[in-house]
Formats: sequence, C-alpha cells, structure tokens
Amino acid sequence: MAAKSKAKTKANTKPKVKKQLTTDMKIFIVVCTVVTLILAAAIVYIAMPKDIAVVNKNRITNAEFKFYFSRAYQQYAIYYILGQIDENSLVELAKQQALNNAVEVEYLLQEAEKENFTVSDDELETSWNEFDTSLKNQAQELSISINTLSRQVYGIRYEKLKDIYKNMVKAQKYYEKIMDGMEVNEDELKAYYEENKDSFDYNTVRHILIKCDEDAEESVVEEKRKTAQSILDRINSGEDFAELAKKYSEDDGTKENGGLYEIKKNDTSTVEEFKEWAFSHKVGDTGIVKTKFGFHVMKLEKVTDTFEELKDEVEESYKLNKYQTAFTEALNSGEYKIEVKDAYYDFTGI
Repeated sequence: MAAKSKAKTKANTKPKVKKQLTTDMKIFIVVCTVVTLILAAAIVYIAMPKDIAVVNKNRITNAEFKFYFSRAYQQYAIYYILGQIDENSLVELAKQQALNNAVEVEYLLQEAEKENFTVSDDELETSWNEFDTSLKNQAQELSISINTLSRQVYGIRYEKLKDIYKNMVKAQKYYEKIMDGMEVNEDELKAYYEENKDSFDYNTVRHILIKCDEDAEESVVEEKRKTAQSILDRINSGEDFAELAKKYSEDDGTKENGGLYEIKKNDTSTVEEFKEWAFSHKVGDTGIVKTKFGFHVMKLEKVTDTFEELKDEVEESYKLNKYQTAFTEALNSGEYKIEVKDAYYDFTGI
C-alpha cells in the first residue's frame, strides 16, 4: 500500500512551467535599464572635471587650468589686498590670465614638437625635484599632507602636478631658445627705445614715510608734518638717508633697503604726488611730499634716461614684443585654432 501511494503521488505531480514575461513587461524592463544607464552616465559626466579649452585638438584640462589659475590668482592678489579690485574682479582677472598662460604653453609645446625640440629627462626631473622639495617642505611646515597642500594651493591632486609642471618647464625652455636665437640690430633697438621712453626711463629716489590718515585731526597732521620736517632737517645737515629710513620709515616695503625706490613715468601703481615730485626735481634735491599715505621725506638719487644705460632692458623688451606679435599672429591667422569650452565660463575658482 505504501508503495502504491508513493507511486500515485508521483504520478499526480505536474512539472512546473516557467511563466513567460509579457511583451509590455519586457519593454518596461528595457526602458528602466536604459534610463538607469543614462542617469549613471549623466552623474559621471557632471562629476567629471570638464576640459577648459582645445588648442588644435590638444586639450587644456581642468587640472591644467586650475594650476595656472592658482598661479595667476596669487600674482594678482596684491591688487585685492590693496583694495584696488574686489574679489569677483580678482577671479575674473586670474581666469583670463590662466587661459592665456595655458594656451601659450600649449602653443609652445606644439611649436617645439614641430622643430623636434626636446628637453632631457634628467633636466626635467631636476626641475621637478626642486619644485617638489619646496612643496614638501611647505607641507611639513604646515603639518599637512602633500596631497592636501596640492589641493589647497592648486585645486588638484598631487599626482597630477608632475606632468603639468614638466610641460610648463619644457615650454619655458623652448621659449628661451626662441629668445636666444632672435637676431636684432642696434638701429632697431634705438628706434624702439625712443618710441617707448616712458616705459624704460626711470628715476631713483629715497623716501621715508611718516604715516598719517587722510581724515586725521589737524593737530595729528601737524605733529606728523613736524616729524617729517625734523627728519628732513637732519638729512640736509648731512646725516645718512638710508640709516634714517631704516630707523624711522613706516613703509615696510622699502625701509630695509634704505628707502630706495625706482619709478617710471608710466607707473600706475604709484600715487601721483609722489611721481610728480620724482620727475620735477634734480639729482640731490630733497623735500617733503604729502599723499594719502602720509608725509614722504624725499631725495632724488639718480636719473636713468639714456639708451646706453638701458640697452639690455630695451633688447629684452624688444624681443618679447616680437615674440608676442608672432604668437598673436599664429592665433589670429587660424594656424592655431582655439575653442574655449563652457567649463571656462562656469569656472568660479578653486
């Protein structure tokens, strides 16, 4: 009986049939899968740093741009510190400079490749090691990791710095080759100097600053004026200007070098009253100038205004001008096509 019952049970058991998906369900699953993939790709795209520009099919990556932006930001930060520009203007100025620098480096690298110009691996590694050592020492002083320092200063991971830095060095070496090989004659240099005298000629003054706020009370102003006058009297009596500057000047930028300051006529960073005094007196003259910073005890030390004295500076500037003209023409002629990406305009800083 037991055997029959078992047999019967087995006989009544039907094989399970796998349920088929409907066509609608299949379409739904496919659609969900495609949407998931699109969303995943979109998330990766959003998170992935985007290229800033393209120079003749060679990319300027986000990391490269951040490197040059940080350098430009540090260069122009002084104008923000002095209150001459606001933070938004600083960022925009640094962005423009960073793009210019990155494009120029790419231009130089491509020109170097055309001419089969190379820099030895040893030379590149030596330059990198010097830079790397400086970074690591700075990180150690701040008690942070080198990667943290790299992100804070350049906005990129430390591992990306090496190639970017080496490319910059290679571009610089090729630029130096261009400048060294550029031939000029003296007549051209003299003509260039005469056309741009205000950019080259300069006067050397010494000054001692006695600070005085513009809105100071009259009694304070008079006290500061008397202090400046007493120092001027000592100078006119034969005391050493440089030593008095080190002792009394409140201009931290020049007091340690005895108040020495070189100024050009086209210098826009110097207050007008200071500049006007420097270019309206003779060597050896002394006096006092009142500016928004306070009272300046002045002495005109030297006038440098001849081609012979300035020849080296004129030649360097002339060559730079020729190089920049060639660089600009290469861009404007279409030889180097520049495509600036949306990521540049979206960039707001590191």
